Amino acid sequence: MTTFYYIASFVTLVLITYAAYLLFKLRRQKALHAAAKKKSSEKYHAQMIFVVDSIVSISKTMQQGQCPTIEGCIRLKVLIDQLRMDEKSREPFAIFYTIYDKTEHIPTHQAWTELEKHQQMKFTQEMMILEAQYQDEVKEAVDKAVEHFKQVAETL
Repeated sequence: MTTFYYIASFVTLVLITYAAYLLFKLRRQKALHAAAKKKSSEKYHAQMIFVVDSIVSISKTMQQGQCPTIEGCIRLKVLIDQLRMDEKSREPFAIFYTIYDKTEHIPTHQAWTELEKHQQMKFTQEMMILEAQYQDEVKEAVDKAVEHFKQVAETL
C-alpha cells in the first residue's frame, strides 16, 4: 500500500509542477501580449500625431501661398483618410475630396515628366480652372483644417 502512496505522491508532484509551468508560461505570454499591445498603441499614437502635424503644416503653407492648391488638396485628402474620420467629421473638408476626384486622372511624378509639353499644358490649364473654380471653398476648408487640427493636436 505504501508503494501506491509513493506513486500517487510522485504523480501529484509531477502534475503540480506541470501546472506551475503552464501558469508561469501563461503569465509570461500575457506580459508579452500587453507589452506588444502597448508598443502598438504608442506607435499608432505617434503616427496620428505625425499625420495631424502634417495636416496643419500643409494647411499653413497653403494659407501662405507656398504650396500649390491642387497639390495641397490632394495631400490633405490622403492625410485625412489616414485618420479614418467618419463622414460627418470629414464634411468640412469635402472640397479636398472633390478636387482629388477631379484630378485623379492627371499623371504624377515620373508619368508627368514623361508627358509631352502640350499634354502637360492641357493638364496644367485644367488644374488652373479647378483652382479658380474652387478657390473660395478651398481657402475656407484650409482655414478650418488649421483651426480644427491644431485643436486635435493639443488633445493628442
